[in-house]
Amino acid sequence: MSESVEMYLVMTALLREAPDQPVPLSSLANKLGVSQVSANEMCHRLEERGLLAYQPYKGVTLTPDGEEWAQRILSRRRLWVIFLVENLGIDPEEADTLACQLEHITSERLVAALKAFLERDPETHTSGNRMPQPLTVCTAGMRGTIVAVDAEPAAAAFLARQGVVPGADAGVLAVGADGAVLLEVDGHQVTLANALASRITLSAGSAPHTARHAAWRRCSAFWSCVRGESPICPIDSTVDASEGVTTGRR
Repeated sequence: MSESVEMYLVMTALLREAPDQPVPLSSLANKLGVSQVSANEMCHRLEERGLLAYQPYKGVTLTPDGEEWAQRILSRRRLWVIFLVENLGIDPEEADTLACQLEHITSERLVAALKAFLERDPETHTSGNRMPQPLTVCTAGMRGTIVAVDAEPAAAAFLARQGVVPGADAGVLAVGADGAVLLEVDGHQVTLANALASRITLSAGSAPHTARHAAWRRCSAFWSCVRGESPICPIDSTVDASEGVTTGRR
């Protein structure tokens, strides 16, 4: 999958305000730095590939396959930031930049190796308990048990399909400036808008290893680069001829 396609999928995941709510093509085009015509053409191509669903005059939503790809891409950057900060001593801000480049060229074999390497460090595990609190007030790196999901039936059903149910073990991977939360549950990642994350309560453990906590708190590129906002990872006007759209070059 090309970098252009990956950026469209990730951007769609982060721009949506609620599960299954379409993202307007104008918003998608604006964040990616492309024309609305280019965005429209690309979204139709991705619909043909079964990654996006297009609704006339409303916008696009991720299909189950598209959702899986978007979360997979975001998780690559998370792994690289942690690895670079904890094991190579790279400053978190510089790690952001490097991870933004590495996420698009990371194979599944390398993902598995990174996960295995990071999980073997005993300092990365947490212990102890805290009072239950909404995900929106948790900090990146906190782990614990989901104790309540107070959401509308449709949203609750969406969450249940992702494994976000009372009793599930979960970890807060990142918290955006707008309150969006990237949650790890049952071995995969789910991106939650602020309104939905605020309705999920976590009984969390203690604070994570200092280096990892710093990496998450300062991982600005994780949330801003994919939205086309970060000066660290700008979207320029280089055209990817194979996909027929504008892509970001770092």
